[in-house]
Amino acid sequence: MRWPFTTFATGTLLLFSLPLAALAYWLRETVQGAWWIAPIPLLLFVLSFFRDPQRHAAGGEDDLVSPADGLVSDIVELDCPDVGEGCTRIGIFLSVFNVHVNRVSCSGEVQAVSKRNGGFFDARDKRAIEENEAATIVIKRPDGRCVGIRQITGLIARRIICPVSIGDRFERGQRYGMIRFGSRTELIVRTTDLDQVMTRVGDTVKGGETLLATLRPDNDRD
Repeated sequence: MRWPFTTFATGTLLLFSLPLAALAYWLRETVQGAWWIAPIPLLLFVLSFFRDPQRHAAGGEDDLVSPADGLVSDIVELDCPDVGEGCTRIGIFLSVFNVHVNRVSCSGEVQAVSKRNGGFFDARDKRAIEENEAATIVIKRPDGRCVGIRQITGLIARRIICPVSIGDRFERGQRYGMIRFGSRTELIVRTTDLDQVMTRVGDTVKGGETLLATLRPDNDRD
């Protein structure tokens, strides 16, 4: 049977869940009434937060899957030093109830990894995009095109887990890290490489499963 929780934070999962389970057991054995039920909702929340469901990427290699579960909060064009000039950024807001495991949007080799120190504004605050702590990976596809994925902390989420190194290879939809307790994840692609953006602001997406955009066929590039 597959372990249903993320291995990116096994220690944290045990640190929170075992004392809560022990407290519920102790209350049940020593205190009259139904007080033992009190820790259960928090225990269920912890288990839910660290869940890691199996996902199957739809589409083909030119289709970019969502790097995270959540709500599409913005789609903008901008210059991104990590990926290049003239990019499209799709921002995804993750609430505390979403799966927080991050996945790569395409197959390829990690070309760059960068981290930024910063603050902890609410992930829905525009200041969070530029000022919060962040980690960015750039994946170079076999056709030479690059795709960026950025993890950004939030007000409650203050720990980015990104155990990725330059030269690591990933398959489309593969897990690569997570952010704890509510955050933001971005997909960044050069606009000239895009054929179609397949989502819009307000859409609910699933990491490793929902198609966010399609790249132009390799033989149709300028």
